Amino acid sequence: MVIVEGLSKDGDEYNGGTILDPKNGKIYKCYITLEEVNKLKVRGFIGFALLGRTQYWHRVTE
Repeated sequence: MVIVEGLSKDGDEYNGGTILDPKNGKIYKCYITLEEVNKLKVRGFIGFALLGRTQYWHRVTE
């Protein structure tokens, strides 16, 4: 299952791609930025980035 696809680098941000919400099966536009060394800010939205949801993904270390 592909969760994120189509992103392209634009400075410090990756944008222009899509992200899948596995809970409802819907696909949204998205952008991703690196907040810290082990922390990504993932923003999914419809239309404008103001109408969306942000998640923070943390790198898992063993």
